[in-house]
Amino acid sequence: MTVKTRLSLFISLLVGFMLVLNLGINDYFICKTLQKQYDRFTENVSVQTVEMFKAYWKGTHSSLSAASNHLVLATRVAEQTFGETIPDEEQLKEVIEQTGVSELEVLEQVKGRLIVRASMVGGRHGQYESIQSQWEQSEGTAGEGDREGFFMDSVPRGTEDLVSGYYIGDKSPFIIRAAVPLRGFGPENAIQQVTHYEPQVLEIGLWEVNGEGEPKLVHGAGTYFAGEIGQGLLRGSGQAIAYAKVPDSVVMRSSYPFEVEGTPYRLSLAIERVDIGILSRLHARNEMFSAVGIFIVLMIGTWIIIRATLKPLRSIVRKVGEVANGSFDPPLKMGRRDEIGELAQQINVMSHNLKKHTGELKAASDENERIKEQLESIIENTVDSIVIIGMNCNLIKVNRSFCQMFGYAEEEVLFRGIKEFVDPENTCFTQEDMLELINGGTLLPREDVWKRRDGEYIKVSASLSALRSSSGEVWGFVSVLRDISTKSQMEELLRRSEKLTTVGQLAAGVAHEIRNPLTTLRGFLQLQQESGKLNLRHNDIMLAELDRINLIVSEFLILAKPQAARYEVKDVRFVLGDVISLLDSEGHLKNAIFHTRFIHEPCLISCEENQLKQVFINIIKNAIEAMPQGGNVYFDIERPSADSFTICITDEGVGIPEDIIPRIGDPFFTAKETGTGLGIMVSQRIIQSHKGTMHISSKLGEGTSITLVLPAFVEKIG
Repeated sequence: MTVKTRLSLFISLLVGFMLVLNLGINDYFICKTLQKQYDRFTENVSVQTVEMFKAYWKGTHSSLSAASNHLVLATRVAEQTFGETIPDEEQLKEVIEQTGVSELEVLEQVKGRLIVRASMVGGRHGQYESIQSQWEQSEGTAGEGDREGFFMDSVPRGTEDLVSGYYIGDKSPFIIRAAVPLRGFGPENAIQQVTHYEPQVLEIGLWEVNGEGEPKLVHGAGTYFAGEIGQGLLRGSGQAIAYAKVPDSVVMRSSYPFEVEGTPYRLSLAIERVDIGILSRLHARNEMFSAVGIFIVLMIGTWIIIRATLKPLRSIVRKVGEVANGSFDPPLKMGRRDEIGELAQQINVMSHNLKKHTGELKAASDENERIKEQLESIIENTVDSIVIIGMNCNLIKVNRSFCQMFGYAEEEVLFRGIKEFVDPENTCFTQEDMLELINGGTLLPREDVWKRRDGEYIKVSASLSALRSSSGEVWGFVSVLRDISTKSQMEELLRRSEKLTTVGQLAAGVAHEIRNPLTTLRGFLQLQQESGKLNLRHNDIMLAELDRINLIVSEFLILAKPQAARYEVKDVRFVLGDVISLLDSEGHLKNAIFHTRFIHEPCLISCEENQLKQVFINIIKNAIEAMPQGGNVYFDIERPSADSFTICITDEGVGIPEDIIPRIGDPFFTAKETGTGLGIMVSQRIIQSHKGTMHISSKLGEGTSITLVLPAFVEKIG
């Protein structure tokens, strides 16, 4: 169902409902209004008739009084006929014919003055002074009771022997003036006057107060009050009205009590009126015809308006469809300045923006496609193996170099777990590493061992990085693998070459260091041989030189034949603590006080315990010897990152000159009188074998600090 049809149907139903509701409400209130008008009409006729009969019955009213009654009746009839509107000439004539008055005028009080609005007297329409002066000079007084609002001129006007009366109703904004001649007023004319201006009066009766017996005066057949209901009305205590239906009309029976000279009477009237139901149906039929006409006209107008309103909307819908299909030109052309015109303008703006953004997106898409092709080309043609790992540790993408390096076809490795391709005992891929990457950290390239398709393990340099979406969420990892088996062999050869170089340096150093004591020994022995005497002082010197030769040879043997390394997981706090306990007594002898400041969490490392203890012994002994007067030695263990620990040993000794620090660790270089220069070199080699570093800092007169950095132990995947 289209919008036009829905709107038309909705408006039709709404208008139809409102019209039907209006018909029902109008019918209800019209019936109520007619009922009230009938009751009021009957009451007014009863009051007017009673007034006439009072005058007739008393027989004491003069012609002027009779004329006054006539005027009261005439002005009230005029008020009922005119209502709140100024009558025209036809209405004035109609009332004059009904009431028998000679003159009839309608006046209005404006700013304290009376102006004639309608008159049957020639030349008086629109006058002020004459009528106003008569009103101000009137000797009549306002009536009371049934004559309330009526004023009577007691002086006849002009030569026509007319008497005037003014009536101010409470339901009309106008003043009604009527005039009648003084002749022709008597009791015998009462019934004739009532039936003359109210021909609907069927019966008039004047009864004793008890309503029994024959009426004193009667007009008509007298049958409407003969029944039980009629007698009941006559016996009532106040005014009563009853309805009796006859074909096409209704008879209103009214009983009205009054007194004349202390004697109570009751006036009965039977007035015929049109049936309210007939009037209601007639009015409803007229309203129905009007409603149908209004409905038809409204529907036609609504259809035309909706059609005219929706016509530009169809153009807008068509344009939106074109935009949805990617056609942005030409723009909508609509000269309207209402909401639809504003909508069309916004559609044009939207179309322009979409065209612009679509072009930008297409350019960006082309650029992304170009970059994607370049990246894929780089990934596929690089000599390094590239592996993309999902969050569940499955391989979701490998490049050509990976397949060539490890002997797999791409489909053989996709969606398989990474633990199937790495050495579970030696892999560097750990859960902690991945968590650190997820949290925004970075990892340095490490050595790792991966398995080829033939089962052979090869050593690779592996880097691991996180892959993030545009929102920053990690969706996987990328690892770049480089075959370093050849590099490892070259490094081994280089290490051997370095060892040979070191051995050469050591040999030269040993030869130099041993030659000096041997020269001394040879000299003293030659001296003793020539003198033939044994000098005990020379013997002590020769023994000291022999001890020095023995110390050099012992240190050299440690370098030449290191023990087989057996790496175990140890807590470095306990390893250092054992060495501190071992050297504590020696420190006390030389007034060296040890202070430990370790962290409370476990400090697990993979180490060869005896070698690491040898390093700590060398450093602590050097610290004690650097403080001949004693002092404090501080031992600090901290964890600056998740993958390393720092061990810092600080003394308060004499310090080392800054120009000497770079030479510390060279074979046989020492700043001590009794040192060999091999202890620090051995310690550095041990720390390097543990994949750690050693850093020496010192200030003269303040002390020396040696910082060791060792990798933390982490569990392997799987």
